[in-house]
Amino acid sequence: MNEVLLIFFGSIVALPAHGQFRSEHDAAHGAQSAFYECSVPLPLDPGKFNARPGQLYFQFDTASHPKGLKALKFTWLPDEPTGYFTAFLINTTDSILNARQQDGSLIMIQEALNTKGEWAPIEYWTYSGCGNSYFSRLVLPPGQCALLPIRQYSGPFLTKLRLKWKNGTRTLYSDSFEGSIEPGQFNRLTAPVEGILYHGPASFLED
Repeated sequence: MNEVLLIFFGSIVALPAHGQFRSEHDAAHGAQSAFYECSVPLPLDPGKFNARPGQLYFQFDTASHPKGLKALKFTWLPDEPTGYFTAFLINTTDSILNARQQDGSLIMIQEALNTKGEWAPIEYWTYSGCGNSYFSRLVLPPGQCALLPIRQYSGPFLTKLRLKWKNGTRTLYSDSFEGSIEPGQFNRLTAPVEGILYHGPASFLED
């Protein structure tokens, strides 16, 4: 089932480059590897967030640069990250969100509108062949949130972007946001991806 996940975007803040264990290549020549590590659940501060009752959505922290990432138990991100903006995944529903993770990351990629006005992936996902990669899950109770770094691209092609999130059998899409990319990022990776624990074809989270 395809669903729309509401995501509200704010100002840009700096977060880190990822990819210690994923193959990276020039964005001008193809889609980039995706990784969306998230923090442990955090209390929802009503004074900091615009609470929208009964929804699961993202909101950006527009007031301050997030610091102390290690204290939030990020594993793959350095203390002084760059090249990312941040979002908080907020749960104001009456249900616990139980989200599948791979090595601490939500299974998610970015898509962009191409010159034909069609949504196309600009990132790819590589599923791990190690069962230990899937032991942890994001368990987000009502009234709590989790912080996620979202990679910020830049290039000569101005377009709209969105997030595509695969959680089990559910595929969720965010609202769109403005950005820019290298046109070559629309080129899909066809060669197998090789890396520590990551071997095999790239996935674009298609059903």
